[in-house]
Amino acid sequence: MYPQQPQTGGDNYYRLPEKQPKQRGLAITSFVLSLLPIFLTVFCCCLLPYPSAASAYILFLLLMMVIALCTGIFSLISHRGGKGFAITGIIISALLILPLLFSLICVNTVYYKDMAKFAVNAQEYIDDYDRTGEVPEDFEKYKDPKYDNVWKSMGYDDFDAFYGDYMIPYYKRTLYPSNSNESSHSGSSNSESKAETTTRPANYGENPITI
Repeated sequence: MYPQQPQTGGDNYYRLPEKQPKQRGLAITSFVLSLLPIFLTVFCCCLLPYPSAASAYILFLLLMMVIALCTGIFSLISHRGGKGFAITGIIISALLILPLLFSLICVNTVYYKDMAKFAVNAQEYIDDYDRTGEVPEDFEKYKDPKYDNVWKSMGYDDFDAFYGDYMIPYYKRTLYPSNSNESSHSGSSNSESKAETTTRPANYGENPITI
């Protein structure tokens, strides 16, 4: 007798295992989180005058970068899908961690906090300087000789010169842009009037003629 052939139909039909779709959730998460500092740059600039809020915001971004880095690495190690997303997320988050750490250190320095304080209360400091012509007590510490190299590197002899010749005029232009434009127009009109009152050299034996 011939051996019985296995039936290929019905319940005895052999099915190949279905191919499971690769999971790309971690890779996409890493990629999206790594882009947060890029898309939220404008919001970060709005917080710069407020050191405590800016510091908390930078810490939040650092945490997101660490999560993006970890999820991207785990996605590659576990051989999940979305390899391109994972690699991109790892590269971007790794590149942004150091700048964010540097920004966090700068935001927490005394100098930055004082400059932010001036920016928030610029009107008060401008009025005080116009009235007294002196540096306020909040910034007296910068008259210390140890800061002289900082002001000289900016082209000023000391902090008094930096404060009076740069900070006050800068924030005046920021708060009163129309006044600065009017002053520039008045300066141009004055120059024109001066140009009109020039004196023409006289020839020999003649009196000078003013135009």
